[in-house]
Amino acid sequence: MVLSVWRNSIPLDETFEPEAKGAPLFPTSTAIAFGLPVAGGLSREGRSVTFRAMQPRPIDPALLAPERYPLLSFPQEDWDWFLVACADLEIEVEPEHRGILERLYSHLLGVNEWLNLTRLTGARDYLKFHVLDSLTVLDTVVELTEPGDLCVDLGSGGGYPGLPLATWLPDRSWRLVDSRQKKVAFLQAALGLTPCPDPAACAFRGREVALTHPELAGACRMVLARAVGQADSLLPDLQALLRVNGFGVLLKGPTFEANERKALLAACPDYGFELVCEQTVTLDPDDPERYLVLLARTEENGRPQRGRRQRR
Repeated sequence: MVLSVWRNSIPLDETFEPEAKGAPLFPTSTAIAFGLPVAGGLSREGRSVTFRAMQPRPIDPALLAPERYPLLSFPQEDWDWFLVACADLEIEVEPEHRGILERLYSHLLGVNEWLNLTRLTGARDYLKFHVLDSLTVLDTVVELTEPGDLCVDLGSGGGYPGLPLATWLPDRSWRLVDSRQKKVAFLQAALGLTPCPDPAACAFRGREVALTHPELAGACRMVLARAVGQADSLLPDLQALLRVNGFGVLLKGPTFEANERKALLAACPDYGFELVCEQTVTLDPDDPERYLVLLARTEENGRPQRGRRQRR
C-alpha cells in the first residue's frame, strides 16, 4: 500500500525526510483514518517520521468452512448445456464431477457474500466462464505433464483454472497461488472439496517464490495463468517458477492478438522462453475467440537485456 503525499509517495514501513523546514506535512487526521500509528510524531522542524502498516485481521476459519453454506444444485438445463459443451471440446465428464462442482459453486457463492471473489453468480455463467473456460487447457495439461508433476495456477483468485483442473486431474500436485492472503485462505478451504490428495494454496507473487517458497522455485513442470495481467509482464514470474523444459500456459481473451502478442514475442528471449503455439477456442458458437498460448522455458537464463536501466 502506498499513500500519496505532496509531490511524491511514502511507502509504508519506510522513513521519509520532509523536503524542507516548513514543508506541507501529511495530515495527522489522515494517518489516524488509515489506522497508521506514527512513531516520533509529525514535526515541522524536519524530524523523520515512520508509518507502520496495519496487520490484516485474520479470517475466522469457520467462515471459510464449506459446510457453513447451503448446497446448491445446478438447474438441469444448465448442466445439460455444460455436458454438450464439454462433448464439443472432447472433455469427458464423470458422474462424480457434478457433485464436486456443485459443492465448489456453493462454497464460492457463500464466501463471495463477504469476500470479493467473482461477479458471475448464475449457474450457467459459472459453468461456462469458470469451469468450461478452465477445462479448455485440460488436454494440454494431460499431454505435457505426468502424475506427480508440480502444476501451478498463478493468480488463482477465485480458484480458476486450478480447482476444475484439480478435479479432473487429481494425480498432479496442484498449487494455487495468489498474492492476497484472504483469497489464499479461501482457496485452501476450496481445495479440500476436490479429489486431489496433496493440494496447497500459497500466498506470494511468482517472481518472489525463491524467498517465500524455495521448494517451488525452478521446480514446476507447468504454470497456468488465466486473466492475469499482460502476457509479457508474466514472464519473470514464469521464469522464477518453471524448470527448464517446463511450460507456461496463458488463457487470454479476444484482444490478445491485437494488444499483447507482439510484446510477448519480443520479450520471450529475454527470459529464456519460446512461444510454442497458440490455439483459439470459443465457449459458445456466438462467442468471441479466446486464446490459449503455450510457452516453453528453453534456457536457464535469457539473453542479456541491453538498453535497460538497472535499478540500484
